[in-house]
Parts: sequence; C-alpha cells; structure tokens
Amino acid sequence: MNEIAVTVVLPTYQEFESLPSLIEALKEVRAQELQHLQLIIVDDYSDDGTEQLIKDFDQEWIKLVIRKEDRGLSSAVIRGLQEASTEYCVVMDADGSHPASAIPAMVQAIQEGADFAVGSRYVLGGTTEDGWGMLRWLNSKIATLMARPFTKVLDPMSGFLAFRKTTFEQAKELNPVGYKIGLELIVKCGCKQVSEVPIHFSTRQLGQSKLTLGVQFEYLQHVIRLLRYTHPKLVSFFTFATVGLSGAIVYLLALNVLTPLFDERWEGIGAAVWVAMTWNFLWDRKYAFWYSRSNIVAQYLGFVAVCSVGAFANFYITNLLAASNAITYSGFIGVVVGSVIGIVFNFLVTRLLVFRK
Repeated sequence: MNEIAVTVVLPTYQEFESLPSLIEALKEVRAQELQHLQLIIVDDYSDDGTEQLIKDFDQEWIKLVIRKEDRGLSSAVIRGLQEASTEYCVVMDADGSHPASAIPAMVQAIQEGADFAVGSRYVLGGTTEDGWGMLRWLNSKIATLMARPFTKVLDPMSGFLAFRKTTFEQAKELNPVGYKIGLELIVKCGCKQVSEVPIHFSTRQLGQSKLTLGVQFEYLQHVIRLLRYTHPKLVSFFTFATVGLSGAIVYLLALNVLTPLFDERWEGIGAAVWVAMTWNFLWDRKYAFWYSRSNIVAQYLGFVAVCSVGAFANFYITNLLAASNAITYSGFIGVVVGSVIGIVFNFLVTRLLVFRK
C-alpha cells in the first residue's frame, strides 16, 4: 500500500497532551505501510501549545490549520476534508481512542469496493476498553438506536472513518453541527456499501472528554435534521399532527380561562379558537414547515384562512353543546370534530399554498 496517498484529518481542541503519542503512531504507519500519508490538524484555537508542538515536530507531512471562527468538531472535519488533496481521506479523534494501526485496513476496505469504512467497536473482533460506566454505555446504545432509520451500521457513532475524497465531494446539504460527522456523511454522501473494520476503542487517558449534555442535545437535533432530509413529508406531517394535539390542549385551557371574561359565551369560545390557531401557526412554522421563511404576516393570514373550516366546526359544536354541558366537555367534542375535519386538509393546503419552499 506504499503508493496510496491518504490524508488523515484530525480535529482538535485542547488536545495538546494527546497529540504527541498519536503523531508518533501515525508516523509508524507512514513508515511501515502508507509512506504518502499526510496529516491535517484542524485546531479550534486551543491556545494550549499545539501550534508550537507542531512547529517542533517540523514534519512536512503534517499541516496545522488554526481556526478562530466557526468552531466545532464537525465543521473542523469539513474544513480538513476541504484542505485534503489525496484520493483517500481518514477522519479520527485526537484523544487516542482510535488506533492508527487500523488505518491501512480501513483504506483497503475502500479499495475493495466499500463506499465508506468505519472503525467499529461493535462488529465481530471489535472491543472497548474496560472502564465504561453504565451511563456512558447506555448513552452509546441509545445514540446507535436513534441512527437506525438511516443505516444498519453497528457503530454509526464512530468518529473513525475512511472514504474517497470524491465521496465527500458528492455530499449534499452538509450541516456539520454536533460531535459526530460520520452519520451525516453516510447519509448525505449516499453511501450504500459501508464496511465496518474491527478496532479496539481505548478510553481517553489525557485531557478532558468533550461529551457534555449540550453535545448530546446537539446529536438529538442532528437526528431530527437528518430525518427532515431523508423523510421530509413524513416528518412535516407528524410534527403538524403533534402541534395540532398540543393546540387542542391549549384550546381547552383557553376555554376555561377566557369564557368567564366575556359577557357572551360565544365571544370567549371565539377567543379560545383564535389563541389555539395562533399557537398552532407559530409552532407549525418553526417545526412542521421549517423550510419556509417568507413573510410571516402573509403566512399567518393564509394559515388562518385555510384552517377556518375546522376552526368554525370546532366553534359551532362547542357553542352548541355548551348550552347544556360543561365547557370543557363541549370544547373537547368540538376540537375532536374540528381536528378530524381539518387535519389532513389543513396540512395539505397549508403545505401547498402557505408554507411553500
């Protein structure tokens, strides 16, 4: 494999302590199997001595990119891949958890026909170092389960990746937010043949873990964005229906709060309908139709007009039943009938006319 040109992309932030041993490991791989291996370190202005460390190594095959803006692990990976000029690219973590010795096998998997290779902890032959607590293990399993709609890869959370530069260049709408870029690349590069190469995953020995609660929340957002990318209509309708359910609850609460404030019962019911419709509009615009950002006033008026059929049915039934029943019971029947009449119609028409791309 000595003639193969490979670039290793290494995103870093305050990894000064871990870098020397990792660079030495890559140096050994370079000497034994991949003599044209290049290393691009993308550092988010750690200001921890990393810059001087690379100067001291003084190796022409190592390039350091310092970023002072647009920080983030995934965006650092994208920057490194953009800088790469070789046929093959490898992405790995800088904390020493990924064995550099597995790089030749991962590159070979690409040569043998895979679109994408993953250094896997969970495939046969892969192992994880002792010392993982139950919480970290559970977090990994839940994250893997959440990735199932997109890939059957056993370790989609792995940050140890290999692929051709041309595969990266065919990616569509990359949105590199979060701490794991692998799932994003598998989905948006259209990778069908993913090979999992067994590795031993080591526990970080130096520095501090970047796996915070905020990072985990970013992953949840990442999964939602990928679902929007792969199943936009389904996600839009499911979100629309969920918002509609929350609007029904808001309507029932508003009925009980507002009707006592008006002299006429129908005025309070009308106000509650308006409150619920406004609630639905705001959340539908933000989540169900996330892609549409035209004039908000025009969208609001259009939304109200489209939803007026179900809203009127809701108003009429609630007002009719309230003459002889409790307002909450009447409102419940009204909102159910209104929802049945309007939900599919409202979704289709608002998507077509109000929240166009």
